[in-house]
Amino acid sequence: MSCCRRLCSEFKHPMFSLDDPPKGKLDMNAHFHIGQGLRSWVGAFKLLTFLIAIAVEVYAFYRYPSPSFYAAYLTPWGVFFCILYLGGSFWLTVFGFADNSNQEQATRLVKFTWFFYSVAAVLGCCIAALYWFFVYTPSRGIELNNVMTHGGLLLIVLLQNYTVDRVPLRIKHSSGSEVIAIIYMSWLAIHNTLVKYNPLDDDDDDAIYDAVKWRENPTGATILTCIVLLGAIPLFTILLWALSLCGRRYLDEKSNTQNELEGGDGLA
Repeated sequence: MSCCRRLCSEFKHPMFSLDDPPKGKLDMNAHFHIGQGLRSWVGAFKLLTFLIAIAVEVYAFYRYPSPSFYAAYLTPWGVFFCILYLGGSFWLTVFGFADNSNQEQATRLVKFTWFFYSVAAVLGCCIAALYWFFVYTPSRGIELNNVMTHGGLLLIVLLQNYTVDRVPLRIKHSSGSEVIAIIYMSWLAIHNTLVKYNPLDDDDDDAIYDAVKWRENPTGATILTCIVLLGAIPLFTILLWALSLCGRRYLDEKSNTQNELEGGDGLA
């Protein structure tokens, strides 16, 4: 099956379908290393990445001049979505129980972790691109905090996924990224036109981001919003989906059939 046909087939299956033609059925126990425990190298690695993500979020709030206003920015939410994915993946590996339930349909925690990996990865790529191309200025210099919140933690998430979890990103999961982006872009418009409050000193406007000024430059804000919603999110979704194709793990159909026959003989 060609990559184009496989992409089209993504829209024919439910958002969390385990069916993945033409290869077979996804093995979510293997993807998330469910039930391996903290003593395994996978469990220890996931604990480390989870703690790093929490440390990045806490330190970013601590360093911001007005911590109570920091949640108005998109960056801390991007880090938060990374924490949800890394935390869910850690919990599945250390405290999860591997059984046959994941062979028929994904459990709730698997769906949660699966979904937020897509959100964290796609929005993380958008945040990194927007920051380094539209917000960052060389006069700010390079700080560890900015690097970790605008791409550093994203690299950790992608590293864990493509080398350990190999989560099979679904195209339909982009709906979550789109909804979150629409909500946040709406917040930027409401803040700049109605709230008009920014605790930081700003010589020209109280907009959260100088690149998105709905009151002073509605045309530019509209163009950038369309670029994110119609360009960046679909582009990064397709790119990350394509990268996940070669690393997917599937159930061993012959082994499953043999196990079912042995179970049936035992009951008889």
